[in-house]
Amino acid sequence: MEKITVMRTINVKQVVTEEFKKKAALELQNAIKKVETDIEAFDKQTKKTITELTLKGHPQLNQIKQQVENEKGKLNAYKQQLLEQLKAISKLNLGDEVLHGTIDGPMEIKVGDNFENLSKVEIVIKDGVIVEIRG
Repeated sequence: MEKITVMRTINVKQVVTEEFKKKAALELQNAIKKVETDIEAFDKQTKKTITELTLKGHPQLNQIKQQVENEKGKLNAYKQQLLEQLKAISKLNLGDEVLHGTIDGPMEIKVGDNFENLSKVEIVIKDGVIVEIRG
């Protein structure tokens, strides 16, 4: 066999523009609001549940309280992560390139190809439009 087609990962980079920064910031702000709403609903529900379990004298009340605190901690950590991402976006310089994600694509390889160069393909987008394919 002299050649085969394989799947490879291709990096997709985003050129930082004002539009990108606005859109990314808005998405993060919406995600933060949703997490805050989720935390409020979680607090309300867990307070009700803990009160009911306390009145019933549930034997595993302390374990349940600990689980509730752990879950609330996870939600707060996620909110903090989103806030850090929001700060990071505001610090990006126009024209910088950031990793937007990856996609998988087919590639034909053959005996004698330079293996080091096979994975060096990037797609560069700017405001949703492909502006360059590198590699």
